[in-house]
Amino acid sequence: MKIKQGFSIKKENGENIVVCDKSIHNDFNTIILLSDTSAYLWELLQNKDSTKEQMLNELLKKFDISTVLALSDIDVFIKTLKENGILEE
Repeated sequence: MKIKQGFSIKKENGENIVVCDKSIHNDFNTIILLSDTSAYLWELLQNKDSTKEQMLNELLKKFDISTVLALSDIDVFIKTLKENGILEE
C-alpha cells in the first residue's frame, strides 16, 4: 500500500490535515484530520509501499500501544484512505 501522488499532510493549528494538489485531484473536497498515530502511518506510506505487518511493527516501536489497539488504528486508517481514494494498493 502507498499514498497516491498529489496527497500530503500539513500541520495547521496543531492538527494534521490531509491536503491534495487540486491539479491532480480536482474532485477531492473532504477534510480528513489525522491523529499522531495516523500521521506516522501516513509517513510510512507516503514514500514507499508498506504492508499492514510492517505498519504494525513500526507503530509498536514508535508508540506505547498494545497490538490490539495498533491493529485497530491501522484498520481504521486504511479504511478511511480507501474510502477517499487516497490509497494505492
